[in-house]
Parts: sequence; structure tokens; C-alpha cells
Amino acid sequence: MRSVLSLLTLYFGVAFSLFSQSEFDALRYSTIGSGGTARTLGMAGSFSAIGADASAVMTNPAGIATFRRSEFNIGAQFQNTVYNANYLGENIREARLNFNLPSIHYVNADVQYDATGKPRKKGLSAVCYGFHMNRLATFGGTMAFQGNNRRSSITDFFAEVANRDGDPSKLVEGSLPGLAYNAWVIDYDRGGTGLYTSAYKDSVRNNDQTGEIVSKGAIYEYQGTVGLNFSNKVMLGLGLLYSSLRYSEDLSMLEQDKRRLDLADISTIDLASLDYQSKFTDKGGAWAARVGVIVRPTEQLRLAASVHTPRTYTLNSEYGYSIAPKADPGAVGDWTAQYNDPLNTYKYKITTPSRFNAGIGFVIQKFMLINADFEFYNYGSARLRADDVFTFNAENSAIRRNYRNVTNVRVGAEMNFPNPENKDQAYRFRAGFGVLPSPYNPNVAGLDVTLKKANTVLACGFGLRDKDYYFDFALSSQSAAGYYTPYPISNPQFASEDQELTYQRNRVFLTFTLGMNLD
Repeated sequence: MRSVLSLLTLYFGVAFSLFSQSEFDALRYSTIGSGGTARTLGMAGSFSAIGADASAVMTNPAGIATFRRSEFNIGAQFQNTVYNANYLGENIREARLNFNLPSIHYVNADVQYDATGKPRKKGLSAVCYGFHMNRLATFGGTMAFQGNNRRSSITDFFAEVANRDGDPSKLVEGSLPGLAYNAWVIDYDRGGTGLYTSAYKDSVRNNDQTGEIVSKGAIYEYQGTVGLNFSNKVMLGLGLLYSSLRYSEDLSMLEQDKRRLDLADISTIDLASLDYQSKFTDKGGAWAARVGVIVRPTEQLRLAASVHTPRTYTLNSEYGYSIAPKADPGAVGDWTAQYNDPLNTYKYKITTPSRFNAGIGFVIQKFMLINADFEFYNYGSARLRADDVFTFNAENSAIRRNYRNVTNVRVGAEMNFPNPENKDQAYRFRAGFGVLPSPYNPNVAGLDVTLKKANTVLACGFGLRDKDYYFDFALSSQSAAGYYTPYPISNPQFASEDQELTYQRNRVFLTFTLGMNLD
């Protein structure tokens, strides 16, 4: 094991658990992207100080106050996620294609006029409001692993978990160790040590392990925004939102014992194979708010700041397991049935950190704009809690110890080229990049160098702007690396193995915008 932080959820959105809530859930639901239209995403999500795009309000709601006319837009996204996994020296590559609607926006711009019928230049110049739907995070992915494990069995993990609970009378019905005991894949030494052990009768391990993890889900947010424009110099904005979350993870794993084949040991009659499956779903929602400001000291310079309040998700969990063991010929015990645990339920809450965003933008005549966003985010301030007697003290201590403050940086640019043959049209080209530092505290003992690496985002895009409509296209590529542990064991005698992962997520965005109420 490289460290307790091998259970990486930052990039992959999955981690083995007993489906008891942990610090990894807090990390998963706190790690979100920028989302938005193809125009914003073509600049890697960097748009907070410019504001003249509907999805910019998801970073800074003051951006809505820059609109001079109403508009409606809808987007589409094609996402291809490729995982390369190395487990026990075996490499497997998996790819998954997904289609979704990442954004829908409507903005109403109420421009104020003076007594002469001209747009007001002093005082309150515009009142704007909008309704927005944005896909903030995507959890979908498929990862497969296989290899020959000579160090441990998943039954060693079941035994270790059962030893935390005590004798069989204390095993909770519906729990994973209770199911493992009833399925005969772990034994209990009543008259001796009083401990659970693997159903394998010796300490030799030689298992072929094959598995697959399929995760699905997303975080969507639905926001109502209002913005005020004062003299085209100061813009204020407020957004109230509801965030909906759904995450599911299905794990299947087949373990086949090879000891008798390799050792020709016909005297060891015990477990021949084990088919293990688990299902887990989290779903719920949270209310939150955003407030922001944009200041234009000059025609060329834009300064922006915004604050996002924490989100406290009330989550309903469902989880269950299935164990289908098979015994060697002549073994004692009912090892021919499939043991199923009905879905269990649990309700808990996760509070994700607040966010502070600062942005600076430059507009070079009508030819080019550049924007840089700096997002300050403390992963270590996330918290878990429940309304029952469970305190989550250990999990919240792990969050404070293992996670840290980060500054996410996104920079983007757009160039505008008028169509010489049509004065109402212009072509726009965009590019951007993002650097998202690792949330892990580098001072944690044993932290692997891979987990210290930043996540990177590269993006580019193209847009056609007409008098009454816009069409935008963007490409985005995100890469990262980390680890997944099929089952974590602390006992050094049966140390668990990490699966090393690399990840490439390539996305294509399309957005169509219809302009209305032209001045």
C-alpha cells in the first residue's frame, strides 16, 4: 500500500468502501468542474470578469448584468472517458462514450432608457434576470482490473472488517461482515483467538482476481439569477440555486484460488472461488447561493469577485451485496448458494466548502478578450454529519488532516474576426487551459508522488455570431492519474494491492443561442 490515500476519488469518482460514509465521499462531491456553454468551455471555463455569456453566471452572477438583450441557449455534450489501469502487472484499457445536455440558459435583459429614449448611461442602466441549468460534475466511468494476487484475498478483508464488530452475535444483519460469515467465506475461532479469519485454511495466497467498477451520476444545478448594471461600470449579481446529486457504483469481482493447481496440495480443501458484487447509490440535493461583482475601471479592464456559499447535501444512500462462493470438492459447508443482502438505507449530510473566485479580464478593442480566474477552495473544510447518534468524528478528522487549501487557475482567450461579406456576422476562435492542484495535503506521511500532481485541462473552440443567433463549438481534454484499491487491508500479513490508473476525458460541446429583443 502506498498510503491510506490510495483510495483516490478526486479524478475517478470511485472508491471501495463498506458503503459506510467516509472522507472520500466528501472529496468526491466537493470536486466539481466549471460546466457551461461551449463559449465558456472553449476558454477552459475562464469567463468570470467578462460576463457576456449566460453560463458565466455560474461562476460570477454579476455577469448577467452585462447583457444588452435577452437570449436563450441550449447545449449538448459528447464525452469519451478512457481509463488505463495497471493491477498486479496487468494492463487494461476501457473507454466509455456518454451524451448529455450540459446547460440550458434563459436571460432577460431590461435595459433602462432616459427621457430622450436613449439607453441610460448613468445610474441604473439595466436590470437583468435569468434561469439556468448547468451540469457541474460527471461521475460516469468504467474501470476493469485483473491480475494474480499472491499477497491477499478479499476474504482477508472481510475478516478484518468483522473483527471490528466482535463475535457472530454482534454482527449486524445486513452488514458486509455478517453476509460474509453467513456465506462461510470467513470463519470464527470461538475457543481460541476469538478472531475471524479467511476461509482459506492456510496463509498461502494465490488468487486470480478479475473485476469491474461501473460508476454513473452527475451533479446538476438550477439557478435563478438577478443582476444590476450601474453606469456600465459596476455590476452586481445574486444567484439562488438548488443542486441535485446522484452517484451510483457497481463493483463485481471474481476471485479464483490457484493454490491446489500450483502446489498440487490436494489435502487443502476449502474455498475454490468467490463471486462478489456490490451496489451503492447516493442521491439528494442542497440549496446554496452565489453573490458577485464586476467593476470596469476602464473600457479595457475588468475586475471580478464572487463568493459561493457552502452546500449541505441531504443524501439518501442505498447499498447491498451479493456473495456466491464455490468450494473445493469434499469441503464441509453450504458453499453452493448465492447469498444476497437486500438493499440497506442510510440518510446523512455532507457540507462541501465555500468558494471564492477572483477574475481579471482585458478587452482589446473588438478584436480580442483575455480572462484569468483564480478560485480559492479549502477541501479540508468539508464535513459529514447525520441526525442519528453517529458523530463522524474520525471521518471529519481525516478530512482536516488529509486535505488542504488550493488555488485553481483557469486562463482563456477569444479572438473576433468580422465577416467582410456580411456585417452582421463574425467568427470567433478560443483557447484556454486550467491547472487544478491536488486536494491532498503534501505533509501527510506516505503520500505518493502521483497524488501530489495537479489535474490539467486544455480547451479550444470556435463560434459563429450572427445578428439573431450564435453557434459555438468547443473541445476539452482533461487528464489525471491516481490509484484505486479493490479492498483495503491494514494487516501487513495480507497487504492489499493498489490499482494504478491514468485517465483521459475528452469532451465535445455544442451550444446554440437565440438572441431576442435587439436594441
